[in-house]
Amino acid sequence: MVLTRLDLLQGFAALFQSLNRQDRDAILGVTFTRRAHENDDWRTELNAFWQTWVDRMNLALPDLMVAQTHTRASLFSFSRQMQGSREPLVSLLEGLLDGENMNVMLRGVYLTSSLQRGQMDDIFTQSAARQYRLGNNPLASWPLVDTAPYFTRSLFPQALLAEPNLATESRDWLMRSRRRLTVFSATGGVAALLLITGWHHYYNGNYQSGITVLKQAKAFMDVPPPQGKDDYGNLQLPLLNPVRDATLAYGDWGDRSRLADMGLYQGRRIGPYVEQTYLQLLEQRYLPSLFNGLVKAMNAAPPESEEKLAVLRVMRMLEDKSGRNNEVVKQYMAKRWSEKFHGQRDIQAQLMSHLDYALAHTDWHAERQAGDGDAISRWMPYDKPVVSAQKELSKLPVYQRVYQSLKTRALGVLPADLNLRDQVGPTFDQVFTSADDNKLVVPQFLTRYGLQSYFVKQRDELVELTAMDSWVLNLTRSVKYSDADRAEIQRQLTEQYISDYTATWRAGMDNLNIRNFESIGQLTGALEQVISGDQPLQRALTVLRDNTQPGVFSEKLSAKERDEALAEPDYQLLTRLGHEFAPENSTLAVQKDKESTMQAVYQQLTELHRYLLAIQNAPVPGKSALKAVQLRLDQNSSDPIFATRQMAKTLPAPLNRWVGRLADQAWHVVMVEAVHYMEVDWRDSVVKPFNEQLANNYPFNPRSAQDASLDAFERFFKPDGILDTFYQQNLKLFIDNDLSLEDGDNSVIIREDIIAQLKTAQKIRDIFFSKQNGLGTSFAVETVSLSGNKRRSVLNLDGQLVDYSQGATIPPIWSGLTICAKATKAN
Repeated sequence: MVLTRLDLLQGFAALFQSLNRQDRDAILGVTFTRRAHENDDWRTELNAFWQTWVDRMNLALPDLMVAQTHTRASLFSFSRQMQGSREPLVSLLEGLLDGENMNVMLRGVYLTSSLQRGQMDDIFTQSAARQYRLGNNPLASWPLVDTAPYFTRSLFPQALLAEPNLATESRDWLMRSRRRLTVFSATGGVAALLLITGWHHYYNGNYQSGITVLKQAKAFMDVPPPQGKDDYGNLQLPLLNPVRDATLAYGDWGDRSRLADMGLYQGRRIGPYVEQTYLQLLEQRYLPSLFNGLVKAMNAAPPESEEKLAVLRVMRMLEDKSGRNNEVVKQYMAKRWSEKFHGQRDIQAQLMSHLDYALAHTDWHAERQAGDGDAISRWMPYDKPVVSAQKELSKLPVYQRVYQSLKTRALGVLPADLNLRDQVGPTFDQVFTSADDNKLVVPQFLTRYGLQSYFVKQRDELVELTAMDSWVLNLTRSVKYSDADRAEIQRQLTEQYISDYTATWRAGMDNLNIRNFESIGQLTGALEQVISGDQPLQRALTVLRDNTQPGVFSEKLSAKERDEALAEPDYQLLTRLGHEFAPENSTLAVQKDKESTMQAVYQQLTELHRYLLAIQNAPVPGKSALKAVQLRLDQNSSDPIFATRQMAKTLPAPLNRWVGRLADQAWHVVMVEAVHYMEVDWRDSVVKPFNEQLANNYPFNPRSAQDASLDAFERFFKPDGILDTFYQQNLKLFIDNDLSLEDGDNSVIIREDIIAQLKTAQKIRDIFFSKQNGLGTSFAVETVSLSGNKRRSVLNLDGQLVDYSQGATIPPIWSGLTICAKATKAN
C-alpha cells in the first residue's frame, strides 16, 4: 500500500522542504516480513515503524520551531495529524485483509509525495473545530512552481519492483530459468564424465601400486643378507630399498581416508603389512648399523669434548623419540655420510630417505619401556657406552657447555674478530705495547654487534639447547621446561656471557701498556700523537665505550616507544655492561659545566710535552736535563712530570696506568739524557785529567819509575778538587737518592764499580788531606809509657806542644813537608 498524497496534509512543506536530495530519494515506510499478513505480525511491525517515526519527528520539532517561528503551528499540526492517522490506517488494512474474496499478501506500507498540487487539508484543526462546533478555515493550496518528488525515487527499484511475479512470469525470469537449467544439465554431464574418468584413473593407479608392491616384495626375497661390519648403513640398502618402495607404493596411507581415490584406495588394506616389514628392517638392521659407527666415533672423540657430546646427542635422539630433534640428527648424519661417500650422491640420498622414515616412525626407547624383549636385547651393546659418555660429559656444568657451544658456533656466523691494535690505528706501536697480542683480539661474539645480532637472538635457542643437552646427559627426563626453568636457564647463560664479556674486555685493556722510550725525542713524538694526532688513548677508550654502553635515545621517541626500547634484551645487557665499565667510560663523558676527564688529561700532557720539548731544544739538552733532575731532587720542585704523576693517581683505570706510565717514562728519558751528559762530562772532566797526569805514574802505576806530581795529585783528590767537585755537583744527588733508570732490568745510574772507586778516592782524601792544612798525613802521637819519676811529658812538634799527663790522646797537626820542620821532646 502506497499513500501517495502526503503533501496534502498541512505542515508537510514546513517539515520536509529542508531535506537534501539524498534524504528525499530515501524510502519512507516499512516492508513487512514474509508471511506477516498471515498473522498479526504486520500490525506489530507497522506500529513499531509508526511509533519510531513519530518519536523522531517529536524530537526534531523543538529545533525546527526555534528556527522557523512562522511555521510552528504547521509543524505541530503535521505531527498531530500523523500521530492520529495510524489507527484509521490500521483499520483500512484490516478491512482489506478480512474482506470476502480478498486474497491479499500485504508486503508493506509506504508514504510518498510525487507532485505537490491541490489544496492542503488540516485534519487536526478540523477535528478540533468540530469538537467545539466552530466553522472550517479556508484551505491553503500549493504554489504551482514549488514541486519535487519525495520518498519516491528509491521506492520502485528497491521495494515495489523488487517483488517477483507481481502479475506473471517475466521474459527475463524465463530466460534466467532456462539458462540455469542449461548450466545445470551441462554441469551434471561434465560431473558424470569426470566421475567415470576419475574412477578409471584411480582404479588403474591402485592396480599399478599393487603390481609395484608384488615386484618389490619379489626383489626383497631375492636379496641375500649383507655380509661384513656395517658402520654407516650402506650395506643394508639392498634390503631396505625394495621394501621402502613397496611401502611408499600407495603413498602415505596413514593420512588417507577410506574415501580416498573415490573409494578405490587400497593402501589402507595393504600398507600396514608392508610397513611392518619395513619398520622391522629399520629397527633390527639399519639403526644398529648406524649405532655401531656412532659408538666408534664417540670413543674416538677427545674426552669431555663438544665433538663427543654431538655424537651422544645424535645417539640419544635416534633411540628416544620423546626428545628427538630431526634436524639435528639429519644434519650430523648428512655430514658423516658426505665424508664417507664423497661424490656418491645416490647412496647419501638413499640413506637419508631411510633415516627420515625411521625418525618419523620408530621409538626404540618406548619399546624398551613397554617391555619389548627384542628391543631390550638389541640395545644392550650400546647401553654401557652411552651411560659412560653421559657420566663423563656431565662433569662440566651443562650451562657452561652450552655456552661454549654457542661461542664456537658464533665463529662461523659472525664477521672477523675485533682487533684493538687495528681500532687504535697506525700509531699503536708508537705509543702502546702488548705483552700478549692474543688478548688484543676480541671475538666478535663479545662485541656490541655480536650481542645485538647474535646472542640476544639466540637466547631462546639456547634454552632449547640447554634443555636438549640436559635430556641427552640424562639430567632430566624431558626436554619440556616450565617458564620458571626457562627463565633460570636464560639467567645462567646471561651471567656467563656478561662475565666472559667483561673479562675479555678488561684483559684486552689491561694488556694495553705504554711502551718504553729511549730518548726524549721518542717520547715527545708519542705525546704529539696522543694529544693532537691520532689520539690513540682516546680511540682505545672509545672502542671500549662503544661496546660497553647503551645508545642514547632520540628525543622524538614517545613514552611508549621509550619504554619498549628500555625493555629490549640488548639494551638491558648493555646497561649492565655500562655499570661494569662506568669508571672507564666516564673519562669520555662531556659535562655542560666543566671539561671532560680526557680534556683535562690532554691539557696536562700538553704541559708535559712542552716541558720535554724545552729540554730537547736546549743548546745542551743533557745539561738542561741534568739541571731539571737536580732541581727536582735538590729543591723538591714541582715540575710537569710530578704533576702528571699526581694526576694519574686520581684517574680511573686504565687511564691512570697509561698517564702514570707516561710520567714515569718522561722521568726516565730525562734521566737517560742527564746520565749521557754526565758520562761525557765524567770522561772529559775527570777521566781524561787522571789518565794524562796520574794514571801512568807511581803509585797509581806501581811499575812506573816516575812519581806522580803532588800538584796534580792535590788538584785531583783534594776537597773541592776535580773529583770531589764533580761528585758534589753531579753524582751526589743520584747516589744519595739511589736512583735507577727503570728500564726493566733495574740497572742503576751510577755503576757499582764507579761507587767503589769514589769510596777509594774518599779514603785517599781522608788520608792525605785535612781541612786545616790541605795536603798532608794525619797521625796521632801517644805516650806508650812514662817513667815513674816523671809526672808529665811535653812534645814540641814544630811549635806545637803536645802535653801528656796520663790523659787522652791528642792529635797534632803536621806543619808540612818542609825541610825546617822538626820535633823536640821535653820531660
